[in-house]
Amino acid sequence: MRTLVTLLALGACSFSVPGAAPSDGGQDDGSQDGDAIGADAAGDAPSTDAPPNGLCFGEGSFIICLTALPSTPLTFGATTIDTSNGSCPGEVFTPAAGPALCVVSGTTITVNGSLRATGTRPLVLVATTGSLTVTALGTIDASSYRGGGTGPGSNYTGCAAPGSPGSASNGAGGGAGGSFGTRGGNGGAGGGGQGGGAASAATPTFLHGGCRGGTGGTASDVGGAGRDSGGAVYVLANTSLILDGRIDASGSGGDGAPSGKGGGGGGGSGGMIALWGRTGISVGLTAVVFANGAGGGGGADASIGGGNGFESTGPATVGLGGLGGATGTAGGDGSTGSGSGQSAAASSKGGGGGGGGGGVIRNVSGQPITGGSFSPPI
Repeated sequence: MRTLVTLLALGACSFSVPGAAPSDGGQDDGSQDGDAIGADAAGDAPSTDAPPNGLCFGEGSFIICLTALPSTPLTFGATTIDTSNGSCPGEVFTPAAGPALCVVSGTTITVNGSLRATGTRPLVLVATTGSLTVTALGTIDASSYRGGGTGPGSNYTGCAAPGSPGSASNGAGGGAGGSFGTRGGNGGAGGGGQGGGAASAATPTFLHGGCRGGTGGTASDVGGAGRDSGGAVYVLANTSLILDGRIDASGSGGDGAPSGKGGGGGGGSGGMIALWGRTGISVGLTAVVFANGAGGGGGADASIGGGNGFESTGPATVGLGGLGGATGTAGGDGSTGSGSGQSAAASSKGGGGGGGGGGVIRNVSGQPITGGSFSPPI
Protein backbone atom coordinates (compact mmCIF):
# COMPACT_ATOMS: atom_id res chain seq x y z
CA MET A 1 0.00 0.00 0.00
CA ARG A 2 1.17 3.49 -0.80
CA THR A 3 1.96 6.12 1.77
CA LEU A 4 0.94 8.77 -0.73
CA VAL A 5 -1.27 8.70 -3.82
CA THR A 6 -0.55 11.03 -6.72
CA LEU A 7 -2.04 11.05 -10.23
CA LEU A 8 0.28 11.89 -13.11
CA ALA A 9 -0.45 12.09 -16.82
CA LEU A 10 2.40 10.44 -18.74
CA GLY A 11 3.84 12.09 -21.83
CA ALA A 12 5.51 10.58 -24.90
CA CYS A 13 8.60 8.41 -24.52
CA SER A 14 11.22 10.96 -25.43
CA PHE A 15 13.88 13.11 -23.85
CA SER A 16 14.87 16.70 -24.34
CA VAL A 17 16.05 19.38 -21.98
CA PRO A 18 14.11 22.55 -22.65
CA GLY A 19 16.10 25.73 -22.53
CA ALA A 20 19.14 24.10 -20.96
CA ALA A 21 22.51 24.31 -22.66
CA PRO A 22 25.42 22.30 -21.33
CA SER A 23 27.34 24.26 -18.71
CA ASP A 24 30.69 22.55 -18.54
CA GLY A 25 33.05 25.39 -17.82
CA GLY A 26 36.23 24.42 -16.06
CA GLN A 27 38.08 21.18 -15.67
CA ASP A 28 36.17 18.33 -14.01
CA ASP A 29 38.74 16.37 -12.03
CA GLY A 30 36.44 14.83 -9.44
CA SER A 31 38.06 16.84 -6.67
CA GLN A 32 36.35 17.52 -3.38
CA ASP A 33 36.26 20.07 -0.64
CA GLY A 34 37.08 18.97 2.87
CA ASP A 35 37.14 15.37 4.04
CA ALA A 36 36.16 12.87 1.38
CA ILE A 37 34.25 10.59 3.72
CA GLY A 38 33.45 11.37 7.32
CA ALA A 39 30.96 11.04 10.12
CA ASP A 40 27.52 12.51 9.44
CA ALA A 41 26.15 13.72 12.74
CA ALA A 42 22.76 14.52 11.23
CA GLY A 43 22.18 10.96 9.96
CA ASP A 44 19.17 10.68 7.66
CA ALA A 45 16.93 13.08 9.59
CA PRO A 46 15.67 16.23 7.86
CA SER A 47 18.16 19.07 8.07
CA THR A 48 17.81 22.69 7.06
CA ASP A 49 15.44 23.65 4.26
CA ALA A 50 16.76 24.73 0.90
CA PRO A 51 17.47 28.46 0.55
CA PRO A 52 14.17 30.26 -0.22
CA ASN A 53 15.18 31.65 -3.61
CA GLY A 54 13.07 29.28 -5.72
CA LEU A 55 16.12 27.82 -7.48
CA CYS A 56 17.38 25.44 -4.78
CA PHE A 57 16.07 22.01 -3.82
CA GLY A 58 17.08 19.41 -1.26
CA GLU A 59 18.47 19.80 2.24
CA GLY A 60 21.70 20.17 4.15
CA SER A 61 24.79 19.17 2.21
CA PHE A 62 22.48 17.67 -0.43
CA ILE A 63 21.08 21.01 -1.64
CA ILE A 64 21.04 21.47 -5.42
CA CYS A 65 20.76 24.95 -6.94
CA LEU A 66 19.85 25.75 -10.55
CA THR A 67 20.76 28.81 -12.56
CA ALA A 68 17.26 28.95 -14.11
CA LEU A 69 14.00 27.04 -13.75
CA PRO A 70 12.79 24.79 -16.59
CA SER A 71 9.49 25.59 -18.28
CA THR A 72 8.34 22.15 -19.49
CA PRO A 73 8.15 18.57 -18.18
CA LEU A 74 10.55 15.76 -19.04
CA THR A 75 9.67 12.18 -19.94
CA PHE A 76 12.36 9.52 -20.31
CA GLY A 77 11.91 6.43 -22.42
CA ALA A 78 14.94 4.43 -23.55
CA THR A 79 17.66 7.04 -22.98
CA THR A 80 21.36 7.27 -22.15
CA ILE A 81 22.80 10.27 -20.32
CA ASP A 82 26.54 10.91 -20.30
CA THR A 83 27.45 13.11 -17.34
CA SER A 84 31.06 13.71 -18.42
CA ASN A 85 32.76 17.00 -19.17
CA GLY A 86 31.23 18.50 -22.33
CA SER A 87 28.40 15.94 -22.47
CA CYS A 88 26.08 16.72 -19.53
CA PRO A 89 22.70 17.56 -21.14
CA GLY A 90 21.65 19.83 -18.30
CA GLU A 91 23.79 22.12 -16.19
CA VAL A 92 26.78 21.46 -13.96
CA PHE A 93 26.44 22.32 -10.27
CA THR A 94 29.46 22.34 -7.97
CA PRO A 95 28.40 21.98 -4.32
CA ALA A 96 30.36 23.36 -1.38
CA ALA A 97 31.71 19.85 -0.75
CA GLY A 98 32.07 16.99 -3.14
CA PRO A 99 32.46 16.54 -6.88
CA ALA A 100 30.68 18.54 -9.59
CA LEU A 101 27.24 17.17 -10.49
CA CYS A 102 25.34 16.84 -13.78
CA VAL A 103 21.85 18.24 -13.08
CA VAL A 104 18.91 17.63 -15.42
CA SER A 105 15.63 19.37 -14.54
CA GLY A 106 12.02 19.58 -15.67
CA THR A 107 8.84 20.95 -14.17
CA THR A 108 7.90 17.31 -13.63
CA ILE A 109 9.90 14.21 -14.53
CA THR A 110 8.59 10.80 -15.56
CA VAL A 111 10.81 7.77 -16.14
CA ASN A 112 8.81 5.09 -17.95
CA GLY A 113 11.62 3.34 -19.83
CA SER A 114 15.26 2.41 -19.33
CA LEU A 115 17.31 5.47 -18.38
CA ARG A 116 21.01 4.55 -18.39
CA ALA A 117 23.47 6.98 -16.81
CA THR A 118 27.22 6.87 -17.27
CA GLY A 119 30.10 9.34 -17.14
CA THR A 120 32.41 11.05 -14.70
CA ARG A 121 29.88 13.04 -12.65
CA PRO A 122 27.02 11.88 -10.42
CA LEU A 123 23.58 12.36 -12.01
CA VAL A 124 20.91 14.56 -10.42
CA LEU A 125 17.27 14.67 -11.63
CA VAL A 126 15.14 17.55 -10.31
CA ALA A 127 11.38 18.03 -10.76
CA THR A 128 11.06 21.72 -9.90
CA THR A 129 7.28 22.20 -9.78
CA GLY A 130 5.59 18.85 -9.36
CA SER A 131 6.38 15.18 -8.94
CA LEU A 132 9.17 12.90 -10.10
CA THR A 133 7.86 9.44 -11.02
CA VAL A 134 9.66 6.21 -11.83
CA THR A 135 6.84 4.05 -13.21
CA ALA A 136 6.60 0.28 -12.88
CA LEU A 137 8.19 0.06 -16.35
CA GLY A 138 10.85 2.64 -15.55
CA THR A 139 14.50 2.06 -14.63
CA ILE A 140 17.29 4.40 -13.57
CA ASP A 141 20.52 2.46 -14.11
CA ALA A 142 23.53 4.03 -12.39
CA SER A 143 25.36 0.72 -11.95
CA SER A 144 28.71 -0.48 -13.28
CA TYR A 145 28.94 -3.87 -14.95
CA ARG A 146 31.30 -5.90 -17.05
CA GLY A 147 31.05 -4.92 -20.72
CA GLY A 148 28.49 -2.23 -19.97
CA GLY A 149 30.52 0.72 -18.75
CA THR A 150 30.61 2.54 -15.45
CA GLY A 151 27.91 4.33 -13.51
CA PRO A 152 27.88 8.13 -13.19
CA GLY A 153 30.62 9.33 -10.86
CA SER A 154 31.82 5.82 -9.98
CA ASN A 155 35.22 5.13 -8.34
CA TYR A 156 35.23 8.23 -6.15
CA THR A 157 38.74 9.62 -5.83
CA GLY A 158 38.36 10.29 -2.08
CA CYS A 159 37.89 6.62 -1.17
CA ALA A 160 40.35 5.05 1.25
CA ALA A 161 42.65 2.68 -0.66
CA PRO A 162 42.59 -1.01 0.24
CA GLY A 163 45.75 -2.74 1.41
CA SER A 164 48.02 -4.09 -1.33
CA PRO A 165 48.08 -7.87 -1.83
CA GLY A 166 51.37 -9.73 -1.84
CA SER A 167 53.00 -10.77 -5.10
CA ALA A 168 54.78 -14.12 -5.14
CA SER A 169 55.84 -16.61 -7.80
CA ASN A 170 54.31 -19.51 -5.87
CA GLY A 171 50.92 -17.79 -5.47
CA ALA A 172 49.86 -14.17 -5.11
CA GLY A 173 47.17 -12.77 -2.85
CA GLY A 174 43.81 -11.50 -4.07
CA GLY A 175 42.75 -7.86 -4.09
CA ALA A 176 40.26 -6.56 -1.54
CA GLY A 177 36.71 -5.63 -2.39
CA GLY A 178 35.82 -1.94 -2.40
CA SER A 179 34.46 -0.56 0.88
CA PHE A 180 31.79 2.13 1.03
CA GLY A 181 28.57 1.96 3.05
CA THR A 182 29.71 -1.44 4.33
CA ARG A 183 33.16 -3.00 4.33
CA GLY A 184 34.44 -4.99 1.37
CA GLY A 185 35.86 -8.48 1.79
CA ASN A 186 39.57 -9.17 2.20
CA GLY A 187 41.45 -10.80 -0.63
CA GLY A 188 42.45 -14.42 -0.09
CA ALA A 189 46.07 -15.23 0.73
CA GLY A 190 48.01 -17.05 -1.99
CA GLY A 191 50.75 -19.67 -1.75
CA GLY A 192 53.29 -16.98 -0.94
CA GLY A 193 51.53 -13.58 -0.86
CA GLN A 194 49.10 -12.12 1.65
CA GLY A 195 45.64 -11.03 0.60
CA GLY A 196 44.79 -7.35 0.33
CA GLY A 197 42.99 -5.95 3.35
CA ALA A 198 39.75 -4.06 2.78
CA ALA A 199 39.39 -0.45 3.93
CA SER A 200 36.91 0.46 6.63
CA ALA A 201 33.33 1.39 5.80
CA ALA A 202 32.42 5.07 6.03
CA THR A 203 29.42 7.39 6.13
CA PRO A 204 29.43 9.91 3.26
CA THR A 205 28.33 13.46 3.95
CA PHE A 206 27.67 14.47 0.33
CA LEU A 207 26.78 12.89 -3.01
CA HIS A 208 29.44 10.75 -4.65
CA GLY A 209 29.95 7.29 -6.11
CA GLY A 210 31.34 4.19 -4.43
CA CYS A 211 34.82 2.68 -4.20
CA ARG A 212 36.72 0.51 -6.65
CA GLY A 213 37.99 -2.99 -5.80
CA GLY A 214 41.70 -3.64 -5.41
CA THR A 215 43.82 -5.38 -8.06
CA GLY A 216 45.16 -8.87 -7.33
CA GLY A 217 48.82 -9.62 -6.73
CA THR A 218 51.24 -10.69 -9.45
CA ALA A 219 52.88 -14.11 -9.81
CA SER A 220 54.25 -15.23 -13.20
CA ASP A 221 51.52 -13.08 -14.73
CA VAL A 222 49.61 -10.02 -13.53
CA GLY A 223 46.72 -10.43 -11.16
CA GLY A 224 43.09 -9.77 -11.98
CA ALA A 225 41.99 -6.12 -12.09
CA GLY A 226 39.83 -4.71 -9.34
CA ARG A 227 36.61 -3.40 -10.81
CA ASP A 228 34.37 -0.37 -10.74
CA SER A 229 32.00 0.75 -8.04
CA GLY A 230 28.42 1.73 -8.59
CA GLY A 231 27.78 5.35 -9.53
CA ALA A 232 25.69 8.00 -7.78
CA VAL A 233 22.19 9.25 -8.59
CA TYR A 234 20.01 11.76 -6.72
CA VAL A 235 16.31 12.19 -7.51
CA LEU A 236 14.39 15.21 -6.18
CA ALA A 237 10.75 16.28 -6.43
CA ASN A 238 9.32 19.62 -5.35
CA THR A 239 6.11 17.76 -4.43
CA SER A 240 6.02 13.96 -4.29
CA LEU A 241 8.67 11.44 -5.27
CA ILE A 242 6.84 8.39 -6.64
CA LEU A 243 8.76 5.13 -6.99
CA ASP A 244 7.19 2.10 -8.66
CA GLY A 245 10.16 0.97 -10.78
CA ARG A 246 13.83 0.23 -10.42
CA ILE A 247 16.90 2.23 -9.37
CA ASP A 248 20.24 0.37 -9.49
CA ALA A 249 23.67 1.67 -8.44
CA SER A 250 25.51 -1.62 -7.91
CA GLY A 251 29.19 -2.37 -8.51
CA SER A 252 31.04 -4.43 -11.12
CA GLY A 253 32.58 -7.90 -10.64
CA GLY A 254 36.36 -8.22 -10.23
CA ASP A 255 38.53 -9.85 -12.90
CA GLY A 256 39.71 -13.39 -12.47
CA ALA A 257 43.47 -13.80 -12.56
CA PRO A 258 44.97 -15.23 -15.75
CA SER A 259 46.85 -18.52 -15.44
CA GLY A 260 50.13 -18.31 -13.56
CA LYS A 261 49.08 -18.31 -9.86
CA GLY A 262 48.01 -14.65 -9.78
CA GLY A 263 45.45 -13.20 -7.37
CA GLY A 264 41.89 -12.29 -8.35
CA GLY A 265 40.65 -8.71 -8.43
CA GLY A 266 38.28 -7.29 -5.84
CA GLY A 267 34.65 -6.51 -6.63
CA GLY A 268 33.46 -2.91 -6.76
CA SER A 269 31.30 -1.54 -3.97
CA GLY A 270 27.79 -0.32 -4.45
CA GLY A 271 27.34 3.38 -5.15
CA MET A 272 24.90 5.95 -3.74
CA ILE A 273 21.20 6.59 -4.30
CA ALA A 274 19.74 9.73 -2.69
CA LEU A 275 16.01 10.51 -2.46
CA TRP A 276 14.22 13.78 -1.72
CA GLY A 277 10.52 14.58 -1.92
CA ARG A 278 9.39 17.86 -0.43
CA THR A 279 5.87 16.66 0.41
CA GLY A 280 6.37 12.91 0.51
CA ILE A 281 7.98 9.76 -0.89
CA SER A 282 5.55 7.18 -2.27
CA VAL A 283 6.91 3.67 -2.76
CA GLY A 284 4.87 1.01 -4.55
CA LEU A 285 5.06 -2.75 -4.09
CA THR A 286 6.92 -3.12 -7.39
CA ALA A 287 9.71 -0.69 -6.47
CA VAL A 288 13.27 -2.05 -6.20
CA VAL A 289 16.11 0.24 -5.12
CA PHE A 290 19.56 -1.27 -4.60
CA ALA A 291 23.28 -0.47 -4.48
CA ASN A 292 24.93 -3.82 -3.85
CA GLY A 293 28.56 -4.88 -3.98
CA ALA A 294 29.89 -7.22 -6.69
CA GLY A 295 31.75 -10.51 -6.47
CA GLY A 296 35.53 -10.75 -6.50
CA GLY A 297 37.46 -12.53 -9.25
CA GLY A 298 38.86 -16.02 -8.75
CA GLY A 299 42.54 -16.75 -8.17
CA ALA A 300 44.55 -18.80 -10.68
CA ASP A 301 46.66 -21.89 -10.44
CA ALA A 302 49.64 -22.56 -12.74
CA SER A 303 47.64 -23.43 -15.86
CA ILE A 304 44.02 -22.36 -15.32
CA GLY A 305 42.84 -18.79 -14.75
CA GLY A 306 40.17 -17.72 -12.32
CA GLY A 307 36.65 -16.72 -13.31
CA ASN A 308 35.32 -13.17 -13.25
CA GLY A 309 33.08 -11.99 -10.45
CA PHE A 310 29.39 -11.30 -11.03
CA GLU A 311 27.09 -8.32 -10.47
CA SER A 312 23.97 -8.14 -8.35
CA THR A 313 20.74 -7.96 -10.37
CA GLY A 314 18.27 -7.20 -7.60
CA PRO A 315 18.03 -6.17 -3.93
CA ALA A 316 18.35 -9.74 -2.62
CA THR A 317 20.51 -11.12 -5.45
CA VAL A 318 24.11 -11.76 -4.44
CA GLY A 319 26.89 -10.84 -6.88
CA LEU A 320 28.74 -14.16 -6.73
CA GLY A 321 32.51 -14.46 -6.66
CA GLY A 322 34.26 -15.92 -9.70
CA LEU A 323 35.39 -19.54 -9.62
CA GLY A 324 38.99 -20.32 -8.79
CA GLY A 325 41.23 -21.88 -11.41
CA ALA A 326 41.57 -25.53 -10.24
CA THR A 327 43.52 -25.01 -6.98
CA GLY A 328 43.08 -21.23 -6.92
CA THR A 329 40.35 -20.00 -4.60
CA ALA A 330 37.04 -18.45 -5.61
CA GLY A 331 36.39 -14.76 -5.16
CA GLY A 332 34.24 -13.59 -2.28
CA ASP A 333 30.58 -12.74 -2.85
CA GLY A 334 29.45 -9.13 -2.91
CA SER A 335 27.37 -7.48 -0.22
CA THR A 336 23.59 -7.41 -0.05
CA GLY A 337 21.42 -5.83 2.61
CA SER A 338 23.41 -4.47 5.52
CA GLY A 339 26.14 -7.11 5.22
CA SER A 340 29.78 -6.73 4.25
CA GLY A 341 31.49 -8.16 1.19
CA GLN A 342 32.71 -11.72 1.68
CA SER A 343 36.42 -12.37 2.12
CA ALA A 344 38.07 -14.95 -0.14
CA ALA A 345 39.65 -18.11 1.28
CA ALA A 346 43.39 -18.77 1.30
CA SER A 347 44.97 -20.86 -1.45
CA SER A 348 48.17 -22.78 -2.11
CA LYS A 349 48.22 -20.97 -5.49
CA GLY A 350 46.45 -17.66 -6.30
CA GLY A 351 44.00 -16.18 -3.80
CA GLY A 352 40.58 -14.90 -4.86
CA GLY A 353 39.50 -11.27 -4.71
CA GLY A 354 37.22 -10.00 -1.97
CA GLY A 355 33.59 -9.13 -2.59
CA GLY A 356 32.53 -5.50 -2.82
CA GLY A 357 30.87 -3.80 0.12
CA GLY A 358 27.41 -2.29 0.02
CA GLY A 359 26.56 1.17 -1.16
CA VAL A 360 24.43 3.88 0.44
CA ILE A 361 20.75 4.75 0.07
CA ARG A 362 20.05 8.15 1.60
CA ASN A 363 16.59 9.47 2.49
CA VAL A 364 17.56 13.14 2.38
CA SER A 365 14.14 14.59 3.20
CA GLY A 366 13.46 12.16 6.02
CA GLN A 367 9.92 11.52 4.74
CA PRO A 368 8.40 8.21 5.87
CA ILE A 369 9.10 5.34 3.46
CA THR A 370 7.21 2.05 3.45
CA GLY A 371 6.91 -0.66 0.81
CA GLY A 372 9.22 -1.69 -1.99
CA SER A 373 12.54 -3.52 -1.67
CA PHE A 374 15.70 -1.67 -0.65
CA SER A 375 19.30 -2.88 -0.33
CA PRO A 376 20.99 -1.69 1.77
CA PRO A 377 17.92 -1.07 3.94
CA ILE A 378 16.78 2.49 4.37
